[in-house]
Amino acid sequence: MDRKAVVLDYLKKCNSYAEKSIARKLERGEEEETSSWKSYIEFNNHAIEEIQNGTLNKWFSPMPTTNMDHARRMDAESIEHAQRAGWLSGLLSPRPLVLASTQDEDGNRNLAPYTSVMAVSTGPPLLVASFSCNREGRYRDTLHNLRSTKRAILHLMPSSIEMVKAIDETAAPLPQGESEWNLSGLTESPLDPLLINEAVAALEVEYIEDRSLPDAVARLAVLRVTGLWTSESTIPPNGLDILCQHGHDRLSPAPSDWGEKVVKHYGGRKLS
Repeated sequence: MDRKAVVLDYLKKCNSYAEKSIARKLERGEEEETSSWKSYIEFNNHAIEEIQNGTLNKWFSPMPTTNMDHARRMDAESIEHAQRAGWLSGLLSPRPLVLASTQDEDGNRNLAPYTSVMAVSTGPPLLVASFSCNREGRYRDTLHNLRSTKRAILHLMPSSIEMVKAIDETAAPLPQGESEWNLSGLTESPLDPLLINEAVAALEVEYIEDRSLPDAVARLAVLRVTGLWTSESTIPPNGLDILCQHGHDRLSPAPSDWGEKVVKHYGGRKLS
């Protein structure tokens, strides 16, 4: 659905709600309290008319694109670390946010958000993810748990402000042994103690190995997908409405204003 259609649908639903409110007030004999609702409907109808006749087209114009006409080159190594991280996050986005659920050898569970997870092979189904360490040189609990139990569930989360707040809690540093489950308010599924009920979908993975990265403290882990958790009966044609990192430290819904399918890389074959 394009942006015009979304706004028109919203305004029409607002009018429908207002009309029902007017009807309820008339039933209660509160006719004098309906004038504001009538003005609201009149305002919305005027906006609907201007959207449909093109008066407000400029509101729905796509953001201007840029090219390399006036580009400048920045040497990546000379940029201060925080600035470089911001540039990379802003340019290479959006990236799906994945909420990783793991447990250690004693059964202590951990949750942690990542935007570094990437599919690198479909046969076999392999993902990679990078794991950083803190200033004391300790790597994330997720990596320690993967090394010890070899298993994780990577969740794709619904796009809502409430979910952003829950995910933010899972990113807070906690003393070793304390669980992010207790802070986030997220609940476990009866199907698996590592599965989050509130997730849109999830990938169950097996830890294969982790490797050092050139001149970096982060470790690159290789994970094999062993299961897909989904309520969908068919492949989602337009993807899922999930949280992504778009820009630096900013979570937002997956962009869905428009889309066009590419098929040539299948060599004429259709993916069903």
